[in-house]
Amino acid sequence: MSVRLMIGVSLAALLSMPLSALDDLSEDQISLLKDQGGWEYTKLSDASSGFPTEHTCFDGTPHPNECSGSLTLVDDEKFAQQVIIGGQAVNRSGTYKLDGDQLAFFDEYGTRDGPYTVEIDPVKKTMVLSMPQIRMELTLETEYHKKKKKS
Repeated sequence: MSVRLMIGVSLAALLSMPLSALDDLSEDQISLLKDQGGWEYTKLSDASSGFPTEHTCFDGTPHPNECSGSLTLVDDEKFAQQVIIGGQAVNRSGTYKLDGDQLAFFDEYGTRDGPYTVEIDPVKKTMVLSMPQIRMELTLETEYHKKKKKS
């Protein structure tokens, strides 16, 4: 009977929580999100043209001589992004806002990008940022370089 009561109380407590609380990232996930080494882009997919396409540079395998990309988010809600494709660098910086599992970026001109749904796997040290049309897969910088050395 006490087990049923505990399950009932837990279920009642869970059901009384606001829905956004269920989507919050854990402290471990937030710590990884803000890792000082940042994240490396590994795969970009875009379905805005009506059908999914993958960026040829970011197809899930490292192409360090052709392209690379990194994203760093820090505690004071600032971000820095650098993407290099074919020798051309695109740098962005600004602020971000994390609300539950929703992440929006505001670049140096105040332009909003997102919100993206954030999924972080603390075991694999990977992150997915997604909207209905866009999916970005990233790997924690330290893990990315470990994998790159193995290949």
